[in-house]
Amino acid sequence: MIAPHQFTFRAARQDGALETGVLTAESREAANRALEARGLWALALREAPRHGRGRTRLSTADLALGLRVLATLLESGLPVSKALTAMPELAPNSWALILPRLAREVHDGTSLAGALELCGLAVPTLVAGIIRAGESGSGLGKAVRRAALVMEESAVTRSAVRAALVYPCILAVAGTVSIAILVGVVLPRFAAMLGDLGQSLPPTTRFVLRISALASTTALPLGCGAVALALTCRAWIATESGAVRWHQLLLELPFWGGIRWSAATARVCGALAALLESGVPLSNALTHAAHASGDAALTLRILAARSAVVAGARPSAAFLAEDALTGVAVRLVRAGEETGALSVMLAHAARLEGDRVTERVRSAVRLLEPSMILFFGGLVALVAAALLQAIYSVRPT
Repeated sequence: MIAPHQFTFRAARQDGALETGVLTAESREAANRALEARGLWALALREAPRHGRGRTRLSTADLALGLRVLATLLESGLPVSKALTAMPELAPNSWALILPRLAREVHDGTSLAGALELCGLAVPTLVAGIIRAGESGSGLGKAVRRAALVMEESAVTRSAVRAALVYPCILAVAGTVSIAILVGVVLPRFAAMLGDLGQSLPPTTRFVLRISALASTTALPLGCGAVALALTCRAWIATESGAVRWHQLLLELPFWGGIRWSAATARVCGALAALLESGVPLSNALTHAAHASGDAALTLRILAARSAVVAGARPSAAFLAEDALTGVAVRLVRAGEETGALSVMLAHAARLEGDRVTERVRSAVRLLEPSMILFFGGLVALVAAALLQAIYSVRPT
């Protein structure tokens, strides 16, 4: 099978207007045929360089800030090329590596969305779709600002989750280190001292020492096995079928599945709202939103719902039939259909599901903290009991 390539193109439509963009094809001839099938006459067609490990991945916050700066410059009346020239002094430092090439691609006639995909920046498909819709006529500055808003909301959610997990992580590290020192250093020394004095070890001390010895002898084999299993699972999940099965399994988990479903629903609804507000047709918006879900199993469900929508079904009925969104989101979509404010209701559903995810994660963290305290406290109590018994068992000779 021939590996597909990406080509940047500049083509003329039948009405004489110019169109630029990026397409994927197996060869240059196939790319030409694809353009002709779309009613375009290729004026310039070149293969895009492959970006593997060299792709620059910005943090969500840096990507959002850079897009907001670009939107402000575009809304002030600057053309895209001049706005990109002015960005280095205003954008985050992480943009410095990709801005020169981004400006060159735009200067050569590539659209902004196509240039973002070609300059080595790992841009989410949703962002590229919103910007491409703005270039098609809904307003580039407004579209870039909408993409920045989507990224800012994602950054806020990630920051809240990470902040909630800081204390449990510190507690886990501190507890593990403390127990390792007690079991691996302090207790064996007391055991050696008792042996030198001809004293027998108490049952609790022997039990803890046996567990420690078993852990030390099996740690390396178990670690190697865990790494091999993780690599195997990662390779399996990297396949399309493996990702679908793995994500379906995660969705079926009792507590985590609901959080994952709500998070994916928030991303899909937010993407749909942004794309519809930017002027993207519903059928195309559903395709982009499906890939924005972050869940392979839900992506297939949403694409199946899209097929039903294209065939004439109402979006709410299609989502309900395919079990693609949560019940709350489906009801809000139905309300949007009846009131003619689908994008508004989708944005509202995204906020509701996002808030639900944040609250559930925080509730889980609030339960996790005392659970970890009890767990590590019990381990420390066990080790302390073994140590105290070893001390009190010393008899004068």
